[in-house]
Amino acid sequence: MGQNSWGYNDGKGNVVIPLGKYKFLNPIDEKGMIYANKGTKYGYIDIHENILVPFEYDDLTVFSQELSCAKKNGKFGFINRKGKIVIPIQFENETFFRKNGLALVKKNDLYGFIDKKGKEIIPLLYQNANQVILDSLVTVKKQGKWAFFDSFGKQKTDFIYDEIAATSFNYKDTFWKNGLILVRKNRQIGYLDKNLKEVVAFGKYETGDRFNSNRIAIVSKNQKYGIIDEFGKEVVKTEYDTIEHPEESYRESEIFLAKKGNYLILLDKNGKKIYDKIKDFSFDHASLGNKTQKIYHIQDLNGKYGAINTKGELVIPVMYDEFRDFRSNNNAIVKHKGKFGLVDLNNKITYPIDNEEIEQNSRDLAFYIIKKNGKVGIINKELKTMINFDYQDLQPCFYDQINKFIAKQNGLYGVIDRLGGIIIPFQYTEMSNWVEYGPGSNFHFVTKDKKQGLITKEGKTVIPVIYDSLFYDSDKIIILSKNGKYGVVTIQNKQIIPFAYEKIYLEPSLFSKKKETEFYVLKNGKYSIINDKNEVIKSDLPKNEVENKFSYYYN
Repeated sequence: MGQNSWGYNDGKGNVVIPLGKYKFLNPIDEKGMIYANKGTKYGYIDIHENILVPFEYDDLTVFSQELSCAKKNGKFGFINRKGKIVIPIQFENETFFRKNGLALVKKNDLYGFIDKKGKEIIPLLYQNANQVILDSLVTVKKQGKWAFFDSFGKQKTDFIYDEIAATSFNYKDTFWKNGLILVRKNRQIGYLDKNLKEVVAFGKYETGDRFNSNRIAIVSKNQKYGIIDEFGKEVVKTEYDTIEHPEESYRESEIFLAKKGNYLILLDKNGKKIYDKIKDFSFDHASLGNKTQKIYHIQDLNGKYGAINTKGELVIPVMYDEFRDFRSNNNAIVKHKGKFGLVDLNNKITYPIDNEEIEQNSRDLAFYIIKKNGKVGIINKELKTMINFDYQDLQPCFYDQINKFIAKQNGLYGVIDRLGGIIIPFQYTEMSNWVEYGPGSNFHFVTKDKKQGLITKEGKTVIPVIYDSLFYDSDKIIILSKNGKYGVVTIQNKQIIPFAYEKIYLEPSLFSKKKETEFYVLKNGKYSIINDKNEVIKSDLPKNEVENKFSYYYN
C-alpha cells in the first residue's frame, strides 16, 4: 500500500498492479474479482486490470449471494458479477442478501424484504424491519409493534411485541440459535422458542438477558437474580443480589459472578457453582512444566489470597497476604507473614519466603528484583542469581529494561549492565529514570553535590552538573539557574535565553495554547514577557499576578 493508493505484488515481490492507480483494492474474491476504488467511483477488476464492473458507481458492496449492492445518485440497487443491473437502483439503504434469500430494503421511508429477483416477499409497508444472519425468521414493525415473518413472507405472529432481541452465536447474530428469544410485551419480558411458542410467560421475571451460547440467561424477580435454561427451568435460583459476566481480557467472560450479601460466588459457564463466599477474584494463567492452565485468584472474607482451577479445586491454599499473577509463568510472587517469596502452581515454595520485597520486570518477565536484609539483587527466570545482592536499590533502565539498571551503592547512583559491569560510575545522589515527559531515551537528569545537570546513557556530560535548579519543559526548553541567575538551554546545551534573570517562568507546553513561546522573566525587580529570541513582548507586569499564575507549576 502506498500513500493514498493500493496495488498488488506477487509472491516474489514483483509488481502486478502498480501503486498510483487505485485508492483502494480489496483482496481477490473466490471468483477472481477485485473490488476497487478509482477516483471517486467504484467498480470491479481482475488481476490483469480488466474492468469487470465499470467504474460508474458511487459505492459498491462485496458480493453476497452473487449480488452486489450498488449506489448511484443517492439510491441503491443490485448488480450481478457481469455488471448488469438485476434489481433497479431505487432503494434508500445499502443492504445485502442473507442466506434466507432476502434483503431488507427501504423505499419512501418504509421497509420490507425482497428476493434476488427483486420481488417483494414482504411488502415495503412497515416502519422498521430486522433480520439476522443465522435464521430464516425476520421481524417487521407496524404502529409501534413488532411481529415475526418467515422467509416466504408468511406472518408468524401478531404485531404484539414492543421489542424482539437478537443475540450472538459463534459471532453471528441470531434470534433463537442460543435457545430462546427474548421479547418484551406491554412492559413485560418473556421468552419464545424457535417455533415462537411462549416458554417463559410474560411477567414471570422482572428483567431478563438474551440467551448466551451455553443456552442460559440471567433473569430476576423480586429484585433477586438467577439463571434459567432453554426450558424455562431455573438452573440457578433467583436468590442473588446481582449476577453478571465479569470482564476478562477486555471482553465479557463466559463465567458468572454472583453477589449475595457481603460475599461473591463464582459460577461456571453453565451456572454451576465454582466457589462460594469470596471477597474478590481475578483471572490468571499459570504454567507447570510444559502445561499452562487457567486459574482464578480468590480472596476470602478475611482478606487472604489463594487460587482455584476452573473446576473449583483449590490449587493454592487461601493463606497469603498478597498473591500476584503467574502471567503464564511457573512462579508467582506471594507475601506471607510480612515476607515475600515465590511459589509454583502446586504451592511449592520455589524461592524462600523471607525477602523484604520482590518485583518482576514488566516487559518480558525475564527476572525478579529482590530485596533481602537491606540489599537488592536480581535472579533470572530460572531463579539463579543474575546480579549479586550488593546494592541498596536496582531499577531497570527505561530505555533497556533487560540489560541495564540504575543501581544505588553507598548512597550514590550509577548504571550497571546485567553482569554487574559499571556503565556510569556511582557518583550521583539522584538519577532520573522517567522518560514519558522527560529527556527521551538517551539521557538521565542527575544530581551531584546538590547540583543538577544532564548526562547521556553512556555517562557523557551534556549539561554540566553545576546548576542549582533544573526545570525540563521540552527538548527545546530547559530552564536552569546558577548563582541566583536563570537562563534557558536546549537539550544539546545550546543557550536560548542568557543567564541574566532573577526568575524565569513558562507555561508547560502540555497546557500552553500559545503559538509563540513566551517566557515570564524577572529582572531588576520587574516582570516582563520575552520570546525565545530574548525580545521583550510586554513589560512591567504586576508581580503578584505573575507569581500567583505560576505558583501551581513552580513551588
